[in-house]
Amino acid sequence: MRDILITTFGLITTFGLITTFGLITTFLACSLAARSVAAEEPANRVDVLADSLAAHVGQPIDLVELGTGKRFVRPTLAGLTQRGGKVTAVRLTPEGETKTTSVPLAGITKIIAGRATVYESTGGGKSAAQLRGKKVREQYERQMQAALDRMRANGTDPWPQLSAAEHATQVEELEKFVAEVRGAFPALETSQTHEFIVVTDIPAAQMAPYVASLDAMHDFLCDLYGIPRGEPVWMGKCLVIAFLEEDDFRAFEGRFMGGAPAGVHGLCHQRSDGRVVMACHRGDDAAAFAHMLVHETSHGFNHRWLSPARLPSWLNEGIAEWVGTQVVPACRQVSFKEARAVEFMKAGGSVGPGFFAEAPDAHIDAVQYGVASGLVKFLVARDRKQFAAFVQGIKEGQTVAASLKQSFRAALDDVVRAYGVAVGVPHLQQ
Repeated sequence: MRDILITTFGLITTFGLITTFGLITTFLACSLAARSVAAEEPANRVDVLADSLAAHVGQPIDLVELGTGKRFVRPTLAGLTQRGGKVTAVRLTPEGETKTTSVPLAGITKIIAGRATVYESTGGGKSAAQLRGKKVREQYERQMQAALDRMRANGTDPWPQLSAAEHATQVEELEKFVAEVRGAFPALETSQTHEFIVVTDIPAAQMAPYVASLDAMHDFLCDLYGIPRGEPVWMGKCLVIAFLEEDDFRAFEGRFMGGAPAGVHGLCHQRSDGRVVMACHRGDDAAAFAHMLVHETSHGFNHRWLSPARLPSWLNEGIAEWVGTQVVPACRQVSFKEARAVEFMKAGGSVGPGFFAEAPDAHIDAVQYGVASGLVKFLVARDRKQFAAFVQGIKEGQTVAASLKQSFRAALDDVVRAYGVAVGVPHLQQ
């Protein structure tokens, strides 16, 4: 909906640009560590590692990365294996599984828990897999630095990198806000995933699949943009407040967020400091509710990726609609919107007035949502990587036209005409 942006070009000719997906988000977690333990210090290493991980036993941790490049993302730390006072392995239960796996410490390059890097090996294995993993990590670091350099050259500041303590402070501030909200709406209950704080009066059993959709959206966008899973995107976490009743949603918006337009089921509030709060009400259509949760929180994800640079409304909404169809395929609303949009374009011969406006307060009309999602789908189908590169170029401070030319070597008019041909509207214009 409002307050959000999307980018999705990637079509026609394929440009051989090396895309630097997820660069800054990795920078947030990789460079700041509460305690980093070098592999060459065996005497102190183990004691510090055991102490650092003790509080996390039985809880999900951020990441365990192996020398081969394989990652355990959000695994539960089942325990530590020690011999002679030294940690020799960590026992993990991978996310979504019940079986515990023992991972030798010698094969681990990094452990992140509570947003802090508690272990990082400076040694390097000699096996082919370990050498490949090292090469991938080094390439990613170079890509990250290149993205930072481009942002600075474009006059765009990246989101500040946060320490583990700063992430924790942000979560605490969100929890204080939740306590204030619960004072006004005492039926609300709070739960947390690794990436989200979910506050709702919807029964827990009913809410569980919706929360799973939020986590799925997060991983889907990480994969799309090349952000290694497990790296932090949010400032602390994303707060989602979901009400059963529309009246309560509107009362919340009016009291805490400044009000909501009529007919809106959900809103993603994205602050200039990086905090994201999404609020909504359930309605009567379960699939539509799940789609709306994904749609709105994807706006927040795009806000937090790389920099505060905003995506134009058509891209922001188009990505949100398209991602919703990927994560919640049971929802048919987007396909209906796209069918109506085709008739709209046939009648007028264009995508409609103001569709490509880039002003911060510009927003597409309701009928243009189907145009936006259809165009995004078209571009992703043409070249998924170049689509991500196009979005990234805008987040790095480029204009839509410049990023499109660099990633796809195509002008906007060319893209519009090609999209029109694909949906049965020849000679489509802006």
